[in-house]
Amino acid sequence: MTRSDTEDLPTLRQWLDGLDDHPLLWFFEPRRELHPMVEYAWWRNPILMAVEETLLHLERAQPVGLGKKRREFRTFKGKNNDGVESLDPLRSELIVGSLLAEAGVPFRFNTSAGPDILLGAAVTSFAIEIGMRRPKSLSELSRRLMRGLKQRGLPHAVSISTDPIPPVAIRTAVQDAIVEQFLPADGSRGVTSLRTIAAPARPELGIPDSWVTIRVSNDRGTTSTEAPWKSPHMKAVAQEVAKNILRDNRKQTQAKSCPTILIADLTGGDLPDTRYWNDVFDSIWQPDDGYLAVAAMTWLNTNRMPTLAFSLNPFADQGSVRDVASLLEPVPGFHDLGDRLAGRKRRQ
Repeated sequence: MTRSDTEDLPTLRQWLDGLDDHPLLWFFEPRRELHPMVEYAWWRNPILMAVEETLLHLERAQPVGLGKKRREFRTFKGKNNDGVESLDPLRSELIVGSLLAEAGVPFRFNTSAGPDILLGAAVTSFAIEIGMRRPKSLSELSRRLMRGLKQRGLPHAVSISTDPIPPVAIRTAVQDAIVEQFLPADGSRGVTSLRTIAAPARPELGIPDSWVTIRVSNDRGTTSTEAPWKSPHMKAVAQEVAKNILRDNRKQTQAKSCPTILIADLTGGDLPDTRYWNDVFDSIWQPDDGYLAVAAMTWLNTNRMPTLAFSLNPFADQGSVRDVASLLEPVPGFHDLGDRLAGRKRRQ
């Protein structure tokens, strides 16, 4: 780092002080060789700027438990994509915490068993639990192929198209088989194009067989992950959230400890528009589900502000739902909670 030690991203640099292999340090370095007269402007990297803003709000608020989160933050290693992705679950907690801090809502990072964030300065009134779901799909497959091809010195521009819609998820065994076609284990030259089924049909959800066509060339690669508006993908994702997060035994216990909102962070997955979230999840609730609401959250590496779409538990105590919606009303990004309670359509 050759920039000023006092004025550029000071909070982030403090959190990284003394480290040499943290994932975010990857963004302090140029990806290609620069002219000797050109200085790499790491202090203007939008990913680092978004993290700086997140940490700055937290440092100003100084919530209980921030020190533990800072120590946890410093344990991550790997200046590569895998290292950056490993940081995402913690970054989700920090993002939500920074929004609460910005709005002046008292909260604590939980330092013991229970939900991730406790609302209230001393006495907990409500809580927020954050769980991440990132099904391995086209983006993951594309990255695997590009890395492997590049390591072998082969053309590594990967283009993937789908028919009729992208897969919700691609099983690891299927990904391995596809990669093997392009990168045989014996080191021989593999195929440069392939059409195959990436995910089988799920008739109960209205999802057909998902075919992928993969091409490798020296040109610029593109991967299309978009699904049609109101595609069955979101129902499949919502059912995954219900099965593996909402009804996870440990999280069910957490939900019973105090009135809690569950945030399912779907960042990094190949998903359709989350504006369809409440329409899908509203039909999934069961009488014994403990959370007051479930939100689908996505965020970009380059922007601290997430997108949140809520579904309210119709079996929960509605007084508690109203109270937590009122408490979180001033929090940036959480307006959809109040909108759902009032029966308003989601703001575009």
